Amino acid sequence: MTELWMCISRGYGRNWDSRIISRQYSNTDTDWRYDMQLWKKNYLAAYILFLVILNLSMLLLATMGFKNDLETRMNDVIKRQQQFAYTVEGLMGSEDGEEKLLYLGQGYYRNRTYINVSRGERTVVNHLPVGVGIMGNADIVTYKGERYAVIIGQAGTGEEGCEVVYMENIQDLYRGQSRRLLYFLVTALLLETVIGTMLYMTMKKIYMPINNIAHELRTPLTVLQGYGQYIQMGNITEEDRFFAGEQIVKEAGSLRETVDRLLVMGNLREGNIKYQRLEMRELLGEMKKAYPDIHVENHMDAIEGDGSLILCLFKNLISNAVKAGKHVTVTASDNCVCIWNDGKYIEKQKLNYLNRNHEFPRAEAERNGYGIGLCYEIVKLHGWKMDYESSEEEGTTVKIKM
Repeated sequence: MTELWMCISRGYGRNWDSRIISRQYSNTDTDWRYDMQLWKKNYLAAYILFLVILNLSMLLLATMGFKNDLETRMNDVIKRQQQFAYTVEGLMGSEDGEEKLLYLGQGYYRNRTYINVSRGERTVVNHLPVGVGIMGNADIVTYKGERYAVIIGQAGTGEEGCEVVYMENIQDLYRGQSRRLLYFLVTALLLETVIGTMLYMTMKKIYMPINNIAHELRTPLTVLQGYGQYIQMGNITEEDRFFAGEQIVKEAGSLRETVDRLLVMGNLREGNIKYQRLEMRELLGEMKKAYPDIHVENHMDAIEGDGSLILCLFKNLISNAVKAGKHVTVTASDNCVCIWNDGKYIEKQKLNYLNRNHEFPRAEAERNGYGIGLCYEIVKLHGWKMDYESSEEEGTTVKIKM
């Protein structure tokens, strides 16, 4: 028998391809040979794609908004230049027109609008900054770090005609664009944080139960492999052969239970729920067969729900109670099922953690709290409510209010 256990223990140091695992297995990894879990890689890929699309969309939106504002502003500047040109045309026909035009130019200058009026080779008014290069009849130039719209047009015709240059400050438009970009940046950061967190929590909620089940599958598969290899050796006693077969049957049953959990979770994710009338006497009778040592008190006739999911719910909760305490009582009355055990009470902090629909950490729960998250999903799907109560004097009770 010692030789048998040595063979099985050696099996725990191998994977399915009989390769030695160089580092300790982490129960948070689906495949322990890689540093990052597959679902995290998928999350990063989806999140990066989301960041690219969001930021490009924000940038495009800001650019289009600025372009529309700039076109509107340039049209307004052109209109004001034309109005000024009409004024110049009217003043140049009067006796003191040039003096009035000089006075008008001073007013524009004080408002940071620069003008130039010239007739032929003679300049009548000139407030344009020196060294400003103007390209074409409409341009945007920079002067002293600020941007100006420049429009060149004509006032009058023939020898009486004048060239009118109108230069107006439009820096406020660019300041508005800077504020717009800052606003979009802050909005994008908030969206990235919120959506990224929601995406991470959703993907974690979807994948983590699968990771836990994958870890649960590894242990029975390794045991089955070990006993199978030992039986193949041939040189074993009949007692060892019987013991190995017994363990294989036991681990195969454990493996089937884990696969059933996986199928139940698949139904939950896909919404494949079938409601039917279920007799409480039959449901609790099956639990009594599975766990003969529990005490059952039934005062309910029937409930409505999915049979496979409710069986999974009761089995997980009763299994946890049996592992936690020596005495377990299941009571069904007044549309409420209570599962009590006399095991070690749950501390208040951990109790609050449980009632917020969280699993115990694996090492801390000592395998007594496995499947609680799945139970909460089943309860929520049926519109029920589940709460844990625990004290050192009265033990631990989980109540399912239907």
